[in-house]
Amino acid sequence: MRKLRAVLLRLAGWFGKTRREREWTAEFDSNLRLHIDDNVRAGMNPEQAWREALVKFGGVESAKESMRDRATFVWIDTSWQDIRYAWRSLRRSSGFAVTAILSLALGLGASLAVFTVADNLLVRPLPYRNSSQLVMVWEANSHRGFHRSIASPGNYLDWKAQNDVFAGMAGLRESRSVLIDGDRAEEFGKQSVTADFFPVLGVQPVRGRLFTTEEDRASVSTDTLLLISYRLWQSWFGGSDDVIGRKVQVNAVPRTIIGVLPQGFYFLNREIDLWEPVGLNPAEDYRKTQGYWMTCFARMRPDVTIRNARAHMTALAARLEKAYPAFNKNWTVELEPLRDAMLSDQSVGQDSRGVKTSLLVLLGAVGLMLAVACANVANLLLARYSSRRREIAVRASLGAGRGRVIRQLLTESVLLSLAGGVCGLMLARWGVSVLRALAPASLTRSTDIYVDSRIFVFAIALSMLTGILFGLAPALVTSCADLVGALRGDSRSGLGAGGRLRAWLVGAEVAISVVLLTGAML
Repeated sequence: MRKLRAVLLRLAGWFGKTRREREWTAEFDSNLRLHIDDNVRAGMNPEQAWREALVKFGGVESAKESMRDRATFVWIDTSWQDIRYAWRSLRRSSGFAVTAILSLALGLGASLAVFTVADNLLVRPLPYRNSSQLVMVWEANSHRGFHRSIASPGNYLDWKAQNDVFAGMAGLRESRSVLIDGDRAEEFGKQSVTADFFPVLGVQPVRGRLFTTEEDRASVSTDTLLLISYRLWQSWFGGSDDVIGRKVQVNAVPRTIIGVLPQGFYFLNREIDLWEPVGLNPAEDYRKTQGYWMTCFARMRPDVTIRNARAHMTALAARLEKAYPAFNKNWTVELEPLRDAMLSDQSVGQDSRGVKTSLLVLLGAVGLMLAVACANVANLLLARYSSRRREIAVRASLGAGRGRVIRQLLTESVLLSLAGGVCGLMLARWGVSVLRALAPASLTRSTDIYVDSRIFVFAIALSMLTGILFGLAPALVTSCADLVGALRGDSRSGLGAGGRLRAWLVGAEVAISVVLLTGAML
């Protein structure tokens, strides 16, 4: 509690620094005048009395500095001094500053662009409730070369009824259908889904309601219900509330619109605007009448891991193979996290591991590019510091400790890096738009890739870390230089360690460049 009070007092002292300094000056002048009067009464002449009082107090400025150190956060003031000095120094060397900033902007821009893509695709939660619990459920047959295949609706019904690891399971089938409303007709993407489709995803309509399990089963004969997307609601029906209950036709079959889904909602395919009940009848054996056409997914129970779920579903598939040997021979079940599945083309059960590997390799490549940029700027700093040895030696001879010199030099490098980070962030925004335009059509989440506040915070942190990394070694080398030789103008003082470091940096740049070129040619 005492330490907290001291911190709060120092903080208050820093914010009220001007007022407190006036109070200190008045108090110091009052005490100094009292001591001068005492010295005069002791028989000293006024000049001697004034000098004796100053000697006793230790000087006006030193006394004020001591009081300031005890009452405020001195490092805030000194840091601000370092920033202003670094800014003036970089303005005097504008050519060096522009070169360093552009070099860092290229490295940071490429790194931030690829990191943004990787973060959005591999880290950011999907727009569904507790999306980490969602998995795709594929059929697999290694003997026939199917590793992630759509499922038989008959197997889906048995999986749903007999599993102990899923809190819910749903399926869908995609197609294209013509929507007719009065004299308007247009083709839209459609998903025929089971009644559990929306509850498993945790999605509720913004208007109307969802269809029930009973309505899904009844749709085998009636086929009357329809849900529409938010954009279709706006573009076709003007966002009118009376759309609920409206009669339309889908492929000339009468339908009643019962709900509007949230804005931006999609699952696997962004081009879907219509959802209808798929109409599965649990009493029917679909293994006899139909093949494989259902895309299945499930929500794992909170206490179940994907490894446990895989083991359970593999055992269930083995039981179904014994129960239906003619249909399920050599077929098993494969689970895949929904996040991974949405990196690939789900219409053919494409493996997403290649996309993840490509992203990670690209992230490593731009990381190496950033390392080259850092080494390049570190070399530039070493060359610049060698021409400032006398300036740094003078500062050290006037009382600046090695730590203060290093902090000053690091402040310059961090300022450069932050400027490079700002330019790099602008390049990254442009780079993300280019990568988004070049993304394959199967990557449905490509439009979700954007630079947000998280990327902005990461850019600042990466810029500061980069500035410290490429500025630390040159600052340490420069702070160890021979001060006496630098003050005498000896051009050889302090060049040994700096020259060796520059040689190492050039070697590292060449080695990394060779690695990047080799990787690009493979």
